[in-house]
Amino acid sequence: MSLKMPSNDACRTITACRVCGGKDLVQFLNLGDMPLANRHLGSAEEDGEPRFPLEINFCRSCYQSQLSVVVNPEVLYSDYNYHSSVSMIFQQHCEAMAKDLDRILGLGKDDLVLEIASSDGCMLAKFKKLGCRILGVEPAANLARIAENMGLPTLNRFWDDEAAEQVKQMHVGAKLVVATNVLAHVDDLHGFLRAVKKALVPSGVFVFEVPYMVHFINRAEFDTTYHEHLSYFLLHPLKVALEKNGFAIQDAKEHDIHGGSIRVIARLSASGAVAPSEDAKRLLISEEELGLYDETTYHRFASQVALVKEELTVFLTALKARGKTLAAYGASVKGNVLLNYSGVGRELLEYVVDDTSAKQGKYCAGNLLPIVSRAQLRTTPPDCLPLLAWNFVDEMVGNTIEFRQRGGRYVAPIPSLRVM
Repeated sequence: MSLKMPSNDACRTITACRVCGGKDLVQFLNLGDMPLANRHLGSAEEDGEPRFPLEINFCRSCYQSQLSVVVNPEVLYSDYNYHSSVSMIFQQHCEAMAKDLDRILGLGKDDLVLEIASSDGCMLAKFKKLGCRILGVEPAANLARIAENMGLPTLNRFWDDEAAEQVKQMHVGAKLVVATNVLAHVDDLHGFLRAVKKALVPSGVFVFEVPYMVHFINRAEFDTTYHEHLSYFLLHPLKVALEKNGFAIQDAKEHDIHGGSIRVIARLSASGAVAPSEDAKRLLISEEELGLYDETTYHRFASQVALVKEELTVFLTALKARGKTLAAYGASVKGNVLLNYSGVGRELLEYVVDDTSAKQGKYCAGNLLPIVSRAQLRTTPPDCLPLLAWNFVDEMVGNTIEFRQRGGRYVAPIPSLRVM
């Protein structure tokens, strides 16, 4: 397979912080040139797969971390294979979140809940069950079709000012705008927030979840670095961005989903005085105490990342040399980033198991590992199974009881290698 560098219109280099506009950026992580890890190939001989630099820079002014390169979203999202409903853990998280927000906001049957990047409708379905009016906005045509076929109204488009205007024309405005695991994907952060503000009724609330940089650093979650994830957020730069666009943080809490996230509740500043909760204040203080406003912390993190790579490759190579068979579970984006960065491919692994039917029968980008269903663990079970979607380790182990009962072993590579 030949790999090519992208054309000029496929990506562009970012030289300023998307939160504060500052240009005092310093690189702290370089994972090399990577394929688009969420792209799954239809053939083991598929040719011409582009690679893009995968590097993170730190802003010395507002402590924002962001990729050095932005890939054209049309390249990334026109057809997208992450289906949020596949994971039961995420389904449970969505149901609990919907109930929490209903309790906090007192949502009524006439209130509109708008979800940005609504995927296949997993979250929308929970709010529909509560009796709210719902509307999703989803750029991936395949996912929007799935949601529509489930009776979940969805606009197939990217979120921007025109989308907000369309929402206003259809529904006057939203009482609640929800965005889970999407803000990190946004290049024009201020344009995104202005559009949210436009879509809300005056008393409306914007609630979003993003992976939290505290956990990224403390748990060595470098494999969540991929081309869709443009930003890596602390609460401080989020506060700066929100305040620039007429929002004030009411609350911020940590949640375990996706390896550690924060859920932020923000209200429009014009709606009246908004006092931050004690939890929000505590997180801001904790970020500074943990050294996350100091760039030396990030350089130490990069050294830890290199150690994770060395541990994994040495361990798997030694097993293979002893005649052991190896496969992996989880054709996730983070898993493929880990494999490509570590140089682990078909010379060590037989296949990758994944529960998303749309991925099965295809091949992982960069290493061309075949993606199969769990049935393969029964017909050709390996001796050892690295778990690549470490944020769902318990669910993955629970799904493979027969493999474990037959003597199979698991490996969790992050934050440090563990054999189970």
